[in-house]
Amino acid sequence: MTMYEARIQSARAVAYRALCLGAILKRGELEIQFQSPPDDVQPADPRRYLKSKLHDLNDQLLQWVEDEHLLPHLIDSERKLLQKPLGTWRERTITALSWRVESLGVMLWALRYLDAIPAFDTQFEPDDVLGPLDVLTPSIDFIWRANLRPARSLLMMRDRAEAWNWRSRASELEHLGIQPPDGFTFREIIHVTAEKARAKGNVPYLIDGDFPAFDVPFCELNSDQYAVVSNIAYERYSALSWLCELTAEWESIRIDR
Repeated sequence: MTMYEARIQSARAVAYRALCLGAILKRGELEIQFQSPPDDVQPADPRRYLKSKLHDLNDQLLQWVEDEHLLPHLIDSERKLLQKPLGTWRERTITALSWRVESLGVMLWALRYLDAIPAFDTQFEPDDVLGPLDVLTPSIDFIWRANLRPARSLLMMRDRAEAWNWRSRASELEHLGIQPPDGFTFREIIHVTAEKARAKGNVPYLIDGDFPAFDVPFCELNSDQYAVVSNIAYERYSALSWLCELTAEWESIRIDR
């Protein structure tokens, strides 16, 4: 076993983690539909019927989790969320967990179900990441076909996500008024780090000596753009940090946002 292999989760563990994330994201979809039914519901399909249908789907989801033996692979917080009555998730919870699409995308890329990971200013499409899982259907083929990319590719992608997460964190510290070490400015630190990131291939190019996002330097992102990039970086780095550390527990990962 090489040094790289010793630091990578097994393909089977990654496949089960992907299925658990799929279950959480599917429940999130049901929560959104239950709490905010569409306005164009037809008279023949009243909201009462729609909510009853969603309850049935949630029951199917819970049964699927049990039938596919996912319970041992769920972390405590995921298990508790799935056990909550449909319609009781808080809006903040739904929003936070919707970003798990990025973590799931990383898992599916690592398992070779997706060809590439989008740029860090571009989100994975939910349909693209939920499609390969085919939630509510037997998962045996997905588990047995699990095959990871080479360890070197996974570690390189983790380093890339770490660089973007660092850049997001640097902006947060700057906005909070945290002072950099004596003799340095945030601009200088960011410029030096950005140059190193470009040299390592963690960013494709620089704009005004900074990471590029939405066709502008990172420092010029508006609040909405910053929220997108920072959440993408955090979720992908979290997923890759778990994936590349054999002893890491998903729930115990602590990464600065």
